[in-house]
Amino acid sequence: MASKSKLGRFNVQILSGDLESLLTGGFARVIGIAVGFALWSVLAMQFPRELLPTPSETLLLAWGLVADGTGWIHIATTFQSLFWAFTFAMLLGGTLGILMGINSYSQNFFTPYVNIGLSIPGLAWAATTFLVFTYSATALGTLRFTPVLAATLTVFPYIAINIWKGVENIDHDLLRMADAFSISRPRMLWRIILPNIAPQIFSAIRFGLAIGWKVTIIAELFAGSAGIGFKLEHAYQVYQYEEAWAWAALFLIIIVLIEYGVFKPIERRAFAWRTDVELSNIGGR
Repeated sequence: MASKSKLGRFNVQILSGDLESLLTGGFARVIGIAVGFALWSVLAMQFPRELLPTPSETLLLAWGLVADGTGWIHIATTFQSLFWAFTFAMLLGGTLGILMGINSYSQNFFTPYVNIGLSIPGLAWAATTFLVFTYSATALGTLRFTPVLAATLTVFPYIAINIWKGVENIDHDLLRMADAFSISRPRMLWRIILPNIAPQIFSAIRFGLAIGWKVTIIAELFAGSAGIGFKLEHAYQVYQYEEAWAWAALFLIIIVLIEYGVFKPIERRAFAWRTDVELSNIGGR
């Protein structure tokens, strides 16, 4: 009876023409992915299979890389560089952003470095760090200087500017009140600054990971001996374009898993108190 009742409500919803509610949330994501796959399939029909395989063929090849263990080795290598680069960039960019937001001297001192950092492409950092350190230079056993330093230098300005603008937008009355009550700096940071810039921190993390991924892959393309970027370059050099697509697919799958398996749940929990507003409904129809 319960299932029939649910089915009845679903049919009524369809028949009443209220499709808008079905085209939001998770369903919209499924439709978006399906449209992307359909466009990819149509495009693949225009090219030889060796040059552009279909989505199903690419996913099968990607699964083969994971199943035989090759994928895990190179994913782990890329992840390790990304982890260190992201950690260093968050520490450097976060510290600079907070200092620039709360202190005008720090703002004037660091602004040129942040602006210059924003204007330098990751490719330039990858080439420069490779020339200085070579790809084989390591520290602590496995930390590879070239991809880690290139990604850190590219990412930290984006994190700094996000955090800086977030701190600038904090209600100054809160800061003055904390100062009037002689609240210590660490307590002010933990109880006032960080909660108020939480949206900017999430934005900075997303920027940091997205850009860090790209620069790490570029550095591995340059002269890597392991990692997803190295495998992409190797597949291109030996004309195995299908394998290159499979590595690219693995790269995309990991990004989607991080976004919807890690960030979204954390963000949902951190901002459970906030109500999302559907702006398309504002102003009538």
